[in-house]
Amino acid sequence: MAVGLVMRRFVARLKSLDETDGLAITEYGMLIALVALALIAVLTVFGGSMSTWFGAKTGQITTV
Repeated sequence: MAVGLVMRRFVARLKSLDETDGLAITEYGMLIALVALALIAVLTVFGGSMSTWFGAKTGQITTV
């Protein structure tokens, strides 16, 4: 029920936007996509070493 209400409000807001607001939303969407791609790249490059590091820290915590 709450999801339906949120969707109705979102659709109503989209219908009420003028052209400049649409551009702002597009820019924010592009910014979010860029951040997501950066996070994916960082996890791809450093994922193995991060996993090893967290595994070592977990081992230290569980042995104390």
